[in-house]
Amino acid sequence: DIRSMLDQFKSLSDANVERGTEAQISATEQLQWITVAGGIAIIAVMGGAILVVAQHVRALAASRREVEVLNQGLEARVEERTEDLMQANQEIQRFAYIVTHDLRAPLVNIMGFTAELDASLKSLQAYVLNDGKPVSEEEIREARLAASEDLPEAIGFIRSSTKKMDGLINAILKISRDGRRQLKPEIVELQPMLETITNSVYHQISESDGSIDLDIKATRLNTDRLSVEQILGNLFDNAIKYKHPQRPLTLAVRTAPEGRHMVRIEVEDNGRGIAEQDHERIFELFRRSGQQDKSGEGIGLAHVRSLARNLGGEITVRSRLGEGSTFVLRLPSDLSRLVRS
Repeated sequence: DIRSMLDQFKSLSDANVERGTEAQISATEQLQWITVAGGIAIIAVMGGAILVVAQHVRALAASRREVEVLNQGLEARVEERTEDLMQANQEIQRFAYIVTHDLRAPLVNIMGFTAELDASLKSLQAYVLNDGKPVSEEEIREARLAASEDLPEAIGFIRSSTKKMDGLINAILKISRDGRRQLKPEIVELQPMLETITNSVYHQISESDGSIDLDIKATRLNTDRLSVEQILGNLFDNAIKYKHPQRPLTLAVRTAPEGRHMVRIEVEDNGRGIAEQDHERIFELFRRSGQQDKSGEGIGLAHVRSLARNLGGEITVRSRLGEGSTFVLRLPSDLSRLVRS
């Protein structure tokens, strides 16, 4: 009986040991799985963190590049605006000098001839207001000279001077009004516009057996129609006005894209041409070049440049005296984009 009990106790003990061993093995396996799963989770978290950091670094680098590009663009715009302001300041100074000089000249003439009027008036007064006193032959001669020559001459010069002053003032007011006019961007088809301008001057050109050739490679602008019509109309009128007297006028108009955002319009003629030293001067207010045998105040090309700059463009000239001229107008293809910026 005792042996039987011992055998039973041993069997129970062995069973307990076996169950404990199995439990330990199971716990060890679970711990291993947990460790592996934890390691995988840690690796995944670290990988995700690294990915997030990498994306953040890339985004930060991209943002930094954008800021650098914007800064460069801002610096370029600041430099451009500074240059524009300096140019505008120089133009204001030139304008003030020219206006002061050109308006002063008629005033000096008026002052001079009012002095002559005063002298002539005294001669007439000595003859007319003599209160019955005898008048000498010299006084009679001076009075007749004043009435027949001095007074009409002085009055004529005063009238011409005031007319010149009136023309100068009206020219200044015209440029000022056009500068204040609000621009209205719209789609402008260059071919029909140029054909219309050509038809308007065709009779004047055909009178001298002249011709006009259109070569339109840039067909459309989004710009202020009235300003462009005024610019081109003025260039056509100048070509006709200053054509060479010994040959028929030939006028060629070319349009073409220039870069991504500009359009170039060239107006070429075979007229008198412009001396090299006057290439910039002709765009100044009240300034003309060459032989002064045509009427005008010298405001046309100054007005053209003002209009071109209002449109965000520029106009220049290539010319040789006696050979003709080519006016090159560069305008933004989309004025509304320039206005927004």
